[in-house]
Amino acid sequence: MPRYTTVKKPLDKRAAWFAQQRFGVFAHFGLYSLLQQHEWVMRHQSISRENYRKLMKRFNPRHFDADEWIRFVQRAGGRYFVLTAKHHDGFCLFDSALTDFKITNTPFGRDLVGQIVAACHRARLPIVLYYSQPDWMHPSYVHRPGCGKDWPVPRPGDTPDWSAYLHYMFGQVEELCTKYGRIDGIWFDGLNKSDSEWRGRDLYRLIKRHQPHAVVNDRAGYGDYYTPERRMATAATASGYMVEACDCVARGAWCYLPEAELRSSPSLIADLVRLSAAGGNYLLNIGPKADGSLPAAWVQRFEDIGDWLAEYGKSIYDTHGCPRPGGEESPEQLYTRRGKTLYLHLLRWPDTNRLTLGRLTKAPSSARLMGNKHHLTAEMVNGQVLLKGLPALPANTSASVIELKFNSPSFLRPAAPLPVAPRLEFTGDAPLEVRLFDAPGVFLSFKGLPLPTYPFRGQAQEDWSNLWQAEHRVAWPLRSTRAGWVEVSMEVSSGADTHGSTFTLRAGDSQMQGVIPTSGKWFRFVTVPLGRLRLPKGRFNLVMTPQNVKFPGRFGIVRKLILKPTKRSR
Repeated sequence: MPRYTTVKKPLDKRAAWFAQQRFGVFAHFGLYSLLQQHEWVMRHQSISRENYRKLMKRFNPRHFDADEWIRFVQRAGGRYFVLTAKHHDGFCLFDSALTDFKITNTPFGRDLVGQIVAACHRARLPIVLYYSQPDWMHPSYVHRPGCGKDWPVPRPGDTPDWSAYLHYMFGQVEELCTKYGRIDGIWFDGLNKSDSEWRGRDLYRLIKRHQPHAVVNDRAGYGDYYTPERRMATAATASGYMVEACDCVARGAWCYLPEAELRSSPSLIADLVRLSAAGGNYLLNIGPKADGSLPAAWVQRFEDIGDWLAEYGKSIYDTHGCPRPGGEESPEQLYTRRGKTLYLHLLRWPDTNRLTLGRLTKAPSSARLMGNKHHLTAEMVNGQVLLKGLPALPANTSASVIELKFNSPSFLRPAAPLPVAPRLEFTGDAPLEVRLFDAPGVFLSFKGLPLPTYPFRGQAQEDWSNLWQAEHRVAWPLRSTRAGWVEVSMEVSSGADTHGSTFTLRAGDSQMQGVIPTSGKWFRFVTVPLGRLRLPKGRFNLVMTPQNVKFPGRFGIVRKLILKPTKRSR
């Protein structure tokens, strides 16, 4: 499977409980629910702070029942619940002492977050609280024009003060971590600034100090796991590192929409299987109505998932993913495992009553179709396992599961290794071009998007190589026949909002600093000199590491480095 380079240590052992939960329920709820358009309605329609605050007088989710919500999560088979304590509009569903823009100042008058946490405690269900760092209501928040989650133009009453806003944000996160007893995680959502700007590491330490077992996602620049959004295929490639992919039953928005385009239950179950087989969690969102009730059509999809998990949850919960090696078998035949038991998920029923499994090294001691307990026969034929005796119809129309039991824990062929990147040769007689794709490995970056350093699933280089974050590290294997100095230049493209990002380039004990220049516009490449670097003799890695990414998610498109020998190196 791909090798993933991360910007942090492995998953905190105290948070290991999260790694195999596999299915969680998300809820987007707030003032925006009244308008039934989009959770970004304040920004999309440029609603002033004054007019948006007026919604507080109408906000009264009188049908809200915390225990009913949590029973719904459990009925759906959810192993944890994530609730929007504060979204980008700045409205708090909790009784924060730091603002009056909160639910306790509405006709509802109660701390909704506190009631949900208490209901989760009664049900022994883990609770994770979503907190948006971007805040459209707070006058001290510093907006950055051109950034998706920030306000595009200055507004009357703005008093930008980043230090003051960080004090507010840290204070609210600490409130969430200390007001309610045990909480099980904080789910940040602000990718428009860097780890250093959000002080992501300090936030992480704050949370862990009060809630050592809690999980923290990656969207403040530092966390325990990656969070791809509406990108199940991307999440499936992220095997090898903890991933939670979020999606919504509805297309178009995350809050309640009265005429929403809703996904089918089989497609949602298929995504749950794909994430489990990749070793990740699936977080599926519902948008409650403004009165606090749960929309029936949305609930039906969750209940369908719950019914499927009631029958097949053994193949999902607390299992290990078995990422599919590239090109082997079908993407509609996916595995999870627990000890000596392998679960084969069939997203499409086979055309005949036989099925060949090329990933297995031995035949199972038993094979049965879960759901109807139909037993199958299995034998080795030409080095592959042949299952025989499948019935004419699937046991489940969404996804059928075959349980395969083995006498030993070794029964899967290892994944084929990635092609080894060639070691580039520098002789000192001619310039050497070092392309981005000459380096091995894959990074996970902005919202868990993959940043490849080799041709990746047909994607063009320019589509992905801009997503570097601070401390990502690209290493090219080189061999130099002699030690000596080289003049380094870089072929790069950058937009007006990213030039000025800095990086280091290191070869052995020699290191240089570099700055991303402006090329005028994206995909207009320029070649710029960087300076001199001394290459050691023999084998080494040429390592490039961004230090400061001026605009998060936009470092600059580095196409190649050119190493030109100097007279002293010849």
